Amino acid sequence: MVLKHLLNILILFAILNSYAQHKESPAIDFTIEDTQGNIVNLFDEMENDKTVILFFFSSDCGGCHVEAPKVDSIYRQFGSGQQQLLVWGIAEENSTLEDVLEFIDETEISFPCFPTGHATDVFELYNVGYTPQIFIICDYLVSESISFFEIIENLDYCFPTKIIDQQYSQPEIVINNNLIQIKSNSIISGIRIYDITGKALRAEQNIDTDNYEIGNLQSGNLYLITVLFENGDNYTEKVFIQ
Repeated sequence: MVLKHLLNILILFAILNSYAQHKESPAIDFTIEDTQGNIVNLFDEMENDKTVILFFFSSDCGGCHVEAPKVDSIYRQFGSGQQQLLVWGIAEENSTLEDVLEFIDETEISFPCFPTGHATDVFELYNVGYTPQIFIICDYLVSESISFFEIIENLDYCFPTKIIDQQYSQPEIVINNNLIQIKSNSIISGIRIYDITGKALRAEQNIDTDNYEIGNLQSGNLYLITVLFENGDNYTEKVFIQ
């Protein structure tokens, strides 16, 4: 009886903990202009079924310089703003346009950034008191502040993190221990492998086959596998090596 009671407590704790990890609140709308003069509105993007990552940063923040390229790797892996995921870098109001442009140059990021000294104080709207901070907004709801390592998990609540182009059949990916086998009806031209931080681990080109094996991956790790096809299409899937 004691064991059963303890088990029930553990199950309840797990449920509450899971709920706490994915706490959401209503998003607050804003309109803002990026460094290139492009004006965007958050709710307009929600109407277009977009998911938006807000990356709050300061141009003189060392941690921001470290985290920005990692966030940019997620941005690039999910279409560089051409698919469902958008990433907006929100600079604190004391960062001038020149400061933000220098930050972009130093970190080599490709997602758009928005100086806020002349516009809506998005920091105040989202109660951001320090940098860097990351929020994910989808379906008019905003996540709590999350770490970079929680981005993929939280994106799963917004849209499937498998990227599929319907012009070809989805490849079959079979995992056997630390070996991955990829079978496809289309010719595979290349493979790219990223770890969960977005770091590129391997890039193989000129494969020219419809059946390919990937070995020597470490057990207990999560990977993003991008399959490139002869016709220029690509497919990305998240895989876990047990």
